[in-house]
Formats: sequence, structure tokens, C-alpha cells
Amino acid sequence: MSKRGEIKNISKVLKDVISQKHFRVGIDNLRVQEAWVKAMGENIQKYVYTVKYKKGILYIKLKSSVLKEELIFEKNKVIKLINEELGKEYVKELVLN
Repeated sequence: MSKRGEIKNISKVLKDVISQKHFRVGIDNLRVQEAWVKAMGENIQKYVYTVKYKKGILYIKLKSSVLKEELIFEKNKVIKLINEELGKEYVKELVLN
């Protein structure tokens, strides 16, 4: 812990703040949502209501039952694409509604 009035490097301060659990959870959620859009493309995004990530599970609510069936068939491939986009294994399961 630093003393009051001590000067710190801004990158260290940001890293300390981001490493706190409640910030990290929110940032992970945003990163996974962005990776979903990049991996699946803008055309798929037209058929998506919501994208949520929590504790290794990516929840996708879809407008199209046909797209849902396609994604269920390719579930492992989708998970792999998203994790490759992130550079780390964040998504362990994909839940499609």
C-alpha cells in the first residue's frame, strides 16, 4: 500500500484498479461481447437480441430459430473462434436461447 501523497505511475494505478474483481468482471464481459461480434460478424449480429457473459458461460439470445440450430451444430467451433479472438480461454460453454 502506498503512503498518502506518494506519486505513482498512472499505468500501475490503472492496473491496480482493473485487477479489482468487480471491475475485472465487467471488463471481461465487454471483451467477450466484442470478441463475439468480431468472430461472428455484423450480419449475425442483426439476429441477436442480447449477448451476456458470466463465469465462463456465454449467453446468446437470438431472433432466428434457424440461426440457433446452425450455431448449436457449430457450438465448439464458435467457442474456439471467440477464445482465439480473446487470446485466452474465457468461454467454456455457449448457451443459445
